[in-house]
Amino acid sequence: MGLLQRLKHDLKTGLATLRLGTAYAANRALEETELLRMRLEVCKLDQQLSDLYKDIGERAVSMKERGEMAERVLADAEVTRLVREVQMLRDARRKLEMEMEEIRNEE
Repeated sequence: MGLLQRLKHDLKTGLATLRLGTAYAANRALEETELLRMRLEVCKLDQQLSDLYKDIGERAVSMKERGEMAERVLADAEVTRLVREVQMLRDARRKLEMEMEEIRNEE
C-alpha cells in the first residue's frame, strides 16, 4: 500500500510541475509576442520619423533656395508643424521603449 500511495503522490507532483511549466511557457510566449508587437511599432515610428526629417529637410532647402533667411526657415509654419510631429513621435517611441523595458524586467 505504501508503494501505491508513493506512486500516486509522485504522479500528482509530476502533474503539478507540468502544469506550472506549461503556464510559465504560455506566459513567456505572451510576453514575447507583446515585445514583438512593440518592436514592430517602434519600427513604424522610426519610419515615420525618417519621413518627417526628410520633409523638414526638403522644405528648408526649398526655402533657402528661394532666398529665405535662416530665421524665416525656422519660423515657417510648416516646418514648425513638422517639428511638433517629430517631438510627438519621439515621445511615443520613448514611452514604448520604457514599456518594453518594464516587460523585460518582469522576467
